Amino acid sequence: MPLVALIGPELYPIPPIRGGAAELFIEKVAARLKGWRPLVIGVSDPELPAREVRQGVEYFRIPLQGWRKWLYCRDRRHFPLYDRQVARLLALLQPDLVHVHNRPLLAWQLKRRLAPGIPVILHMHNLSDSLGKREKPRPGEAIPLEGFIACSRFVLERESAGLGAGAPIRRVVYNGVEVAAFTCRWQDEEAVRRARQPYGLSGEPTVLFAGKLRESKGVGVLLAAMERVWQSLPQAVLVLAGGTEYGQARTMRQTPFLKELHRQIAQAAGRVVLTGFLPHPEMPRAYLLGDVFVGPSQVEEGLGLVFLEAAAAGLPIIATARGGIPEVVQDGVNGMLLKRQDDPGELAAKILEVLRDRELGQRLGRQGREWVSENFSWEQAAHRLEQVYAEVRHRGSDAGG
Repeated sequence: MPLVALIGPELYPIPPIRGGAAELFIEKVAARLKGWRPLVIGVSDPELPAREVRQGVEYFRIPLQGWRKWLYCRDRRHFPLYDRQVARLLALLQPDLVHVHNRPLLAWQLKRRLAPGIPVILHMHNLSDSLGKREKPRPGEAIPLEGFIACSRFVLERESAGLGAGAPIRRVVYNGVEVAAFTCRWQDEEAVRRARQPYGLSGEPTVLFAGKLRESKGVGVLLAAMERVWQSLPQAVLVLAGGTEYGQARTMRQTPFLKELHRQIAQAAGRVVLTGFLPHPEMPRAYLLGDVFVGPSQVEEGLGLVFLEAAAAGLPIIATARGGIPEVVQDGVNGMLLKRQDDPGELAAKILEVLRDRELGQRLGRQGREWVSENFSWEQAAHRLEQVYAEVRHRGSDAGG
């Protein structure tokens, strides 16, 4: 059986005990590969062993702490400390294919250091615009890769002339969701009651946001919209599930935006609940807190894993029609798309429409759960990934022959 090395970024460990969509993708898909033997390589963490086997998948964790991590993150082009350790490990493991996630320069370094016959795939879970200037090639530099994978059609189209320009094979592999892990909001009222009780919630109409507490995620716009909602539904509650960052001791870092958010919440006309950072295993319960899920992103998201999870939980979704979001949120099927991303009035009107019409919320929620179950399972993601692997390997053997 051919061997594939799935390599995560240096920021967060795999599995994602500190958060991270790319890290979650690697964990979930690696365990479901059938025709390839996966090796997962990531950064070390105090709560995880340097090497272990989980669900039949071998994990290797590379130490990168203190000044070494600072130096690497500051200028990985001149101090490729993580890259070198990954390359040494790959030289010992001798995989048939290398699959790098969200790190263009790491893919480039490995391509230079590995044996000529080992193909390298770069997988972007968002746009290159989201990367720091020290994490991507200079403008006009094409990385000579065998394959480029994007998390959505939107990312593929935007990056085909950029990060994917040097790859002859460019494909989309969507993220997945484990629908069975999520209780449908409308099918188990007792589970809803238990999830809400610790936050002092009962039957109040509740708006849920999950994600990083940042202006770019639209949290400010959402709070402004809720001021209008409270004028009509003063009993409504806003739940903000998440922290400001991922990573060890950084989940509630006091950013200027968070400080301003706390000030606005203190003066808000209605009730706001802050859950803080929630590890991914706790997220299925978090979605039971809401009657409607709102994701008013102000930037072009690659896809948005939270939308898949909200749909799996049977929640109607209100989101901006930006980036890859419309590939997951279908207007009138599992949610509503905003025409204007930064308009609190439009957002408030849609929130009120869903909260006042329980039948509408249930219909959108149930259709959403069915939609992601049929189209966005982790098994489908793994199967699609193996198709890309086979395509890349077949092309390489043809070129070599």
